[in-house]
Amino acid sequence: MSFIVILLCLFGPLYGQKGFPAGKVVAVPAPRYFSSAVPEVVYADTLSTDTAGSSRYLMPYTRQLGKPGFSSYIPVSARGNVSTINNNAGNKNPQIATVPAITIHGNVLYSVDYRSYIDTPYAEHDIYYHTVQTYLDITYKNNYPFRVFLTNRFSNSLLTRKLTDLNMQFSAADFASRLRQIMNRYPLPKLPGDSLGMIEHQLDAKRDELLQLRSWSNSPGVVQKLIEAKETALYGSKPELAADSIPALPAVAFSRPDAPDRKKIPGYLKDWFSRRSDSSAVSQKPAVDTSFMQTYQTRKRRIDTLEQQVQQLEKRYQHHKQQVAAWQQQRNNELYKSSSGTQQLDAEIAARQVPDSALPAGYQTLLAIKTLGVGRTVVDYSELSVKNVSINGLQIEYNPSYYVAVAAGSIDYRFRDFIVKNASAPAQYLYMVRAGKGLKNGTNIIVSWYAGKKQVYNNTGSNSGTQPDYHLMGFTLEGNCRVNASTYLTAEVAKSSVPYYNNGTNKSLLASAVHLGEHANEAYSLKLQTIIPASTTRITAYFKRYGASFQSFSYITTGTQQKAWMIKADQPFFKNQLLVTASLKENDYTNTTTNITYQNNTVFKSIQATLRLRRWPVFSLGYYPSSQLTKLSDSAYVENLFYSLVGSASYYYKVDGVDMSTTALYTRFYNKPSDSAFVYSNTSTFLLSHALLYAKFTWQTTGSASLAAMYNLYTVDNAAQYALLNWLRVGAGIKYNYQTYYNSIQIGYKGNVLIKMKKLGEVQLMMEKGFIPGSNRQLVENNTGRFSYFKIF
Repeated sequence: MSFIVILLCLFGPLYGQKGFPAGKVVAVPAPRYFSSAVPEVVYADTLSTDTAGSSRYLMPYTRQLGKPGFSSYIPVSARGNVSTINNNAGNKNPQIATVPAITIHGNVLYSVDYRSYIDTPYAEHDIYYHTVQTYLDITYKNNYPFRVFLTNRFSNSLLTRKLTDLNMQFSAADFASRLRQIMNRYPLPKLPGDSLGMIEHQLDAKRDELLQLRSWSNSPGVVQKLIEAKETALYGSKPELAADSIPALPAVAFSRPDAPDRKKIPGYLKDWFSRRSDSSAVSQKPAVDTSFMQTYQTRKRRIDTLEQQVQQLEKRYQHHKQQVAAWQQQRNNELYKSSSGTQQLDAEIAARQVPDSALPAGYQTLLAIKTLGVGRTVVDYSELSVKNVSINGLQIEYNPSYYVAVAAGSIDYRFRDFIVKNASAPAQYLYMVRAGKGLKNGTNIIVSWYAGKKQVYNNTGSNSGTQPDYHLMGFTLEGNCRVNASTYLTAEVAKSSVPYYNNGTNKSLLASAVHLGEHANEAYSLKLQTIIPASTTRITAYFKRYGASFQSFSYITTGTQQKAWMIKADQPFFKNQLLVTASLKENDYTNTTTNITYQNNTVFKSIQATLRLRRWPVFSLGYYPSSQLTKLSDSAYVENLFYSLVGSASYYYKVDGVDMSTTALYTRFYNKPSDSAFVYSNTSTFLLSHALLYAKFTWQTTGSASLAAMYNLYTVDNAAQYALLNWLRVGAGIKYNYQTYYNSIQIGYKGNVLIKMKKLGEVQLMMEKGFIPGSNRQLVENNTGRFSYFKIF
């Protein structure tokens, strides 16, 4: 019998909770023999989607696992994914949901575009462009992310090339972000300055003492004693009944014959009071419990003191908590910046005490992969070797504490090779190997070797005669130094093989590249990026010098010595409400298609300012150089340079609960008609646009005036969008065009439909009758249309 009683005492509190509603957790005190170092466990609620944390002071509520109407908490890994139980009624065999090995998300797009006339400089009509494109995010075991891009484009145009691009890459940034999220779950145990845990401990102690004193002062026994003490004190404060204050009795005869004389009764009472003056029965007041009142008043004062201390500690705790959060965020940011180095990462993991079971397998190796791509990739290494070159091939960058990179593939280098069909063009390709010491975004030194074939000008691919040797090879030595958190310095020297027209002795590429007596095939580059903390000024500057025979995939060999420099500054004013950007640069237009055969000493100036004031429009003003590239032949291009002035003001506001947006824009091109056939040469353009956004309805009106030397062009455009249903949206618009020189009025129109199909995607149709620049500076009609299907999954 005693054994049954013991069992009921132990398990009765745990199994006696059927009266509590579902989704609730009842705390049960843990046995005293539980160790204080109980590991953290998270319990998954099989009835709701929430999770409950269990500490060393709580036991999980685990009654009736999987039974409908009751919460069932099962322990799961605090560092992994929380699995839930399918808690459907009638399901006697609940199964734990598992995460699939491969998860795929992304989108797919198909579009067909129609042009009645293809835009200048080509003359074709009734052209259709078809594009099939997909983007996939593939995650393996919820930890290893990959991305896949696939694009296929074809058309009925005789001039446009058919294009199929495939890119597969390991998403290094996404993997690092996932790893940081795991590490952020484990805060650093050592906090700066005054320990937040110590303050919290002091605050808890004060709160406990305050709670105990409040509980004592509000207890029924103390309240009763306090009432009695107040009553006693109140009773003692009343004046005593003196003997001489007894009034005389009225002269009324008593009915009893043996009664004393009424006139003698006051005397009797005085005599009686005088004889009992030492007795406590009448004259002595009840004694007040002074010890209780003293204790009560002392504890009352202590309560007042504790309330003030708790308030001060709470303020101190919140302030320190914010400081710790900021410090923690700073450490997390440092973790983000330093996560490229596995040594820093290992130290951070050890400091945060992250268990190996919470980390992805092979995370150190994968985190060191900066780039891993197959197919269409962009190679962007250094100023003097390969800079922003698109290849079809392979690219790998690996950077634990040392640096290794390999890239190889074919190049689409020439003008409009992405668009214009040029099947007879000679092939171009590059190979590159880089090795060095240090982190990529930190202090490092890297040696590069590049080689390949680059042929920019001759696109005919003619086999007549002897073909020149367009192969090249080169070496670079690059050093990057992070001086401090806001200053980064890059220096690079390079030496290449000489072009075929200067290689009179027919030396090999390697021999001409390593010939120390030749200096015309050398180049130098210096770049500085810094922020001045006192004024928050951001400065970027560089200087580059190229020898006459220097060759690389970042520079077009001109046959003359070239230099280029630039300095740019960003300066905020008035607490970042005004941002001013200014720059000076010389010979920066190293376009890959222009054959510059002379020294360009023109210094280009640009300045831009943006003003943001609360409850005011955003104002922007810029004056900077622009360029227009014109193709003269397969091997000749001309680039016209001119300045542009652009000013704008945009304002987003509400009127009677309706969202509105207004934009004003002014543009001025400072070029001449002789510069090019640019239809807006030496033109000032004023544009004003107003949009109204109300619930399902959107209306936009745009008016513009282009004032040129030969004519003025005025346009007014009105467009509206309306959501008829949740799955159907329609739009229409009309545009008015008036050209003064020809006194020509032309009306255009447009319409669109958007259909959303649940679980199937979106279909969009669009058509427009518009106008494009034609011959003799006239606008000619151009009809366009588009059908597209888009699905996110």
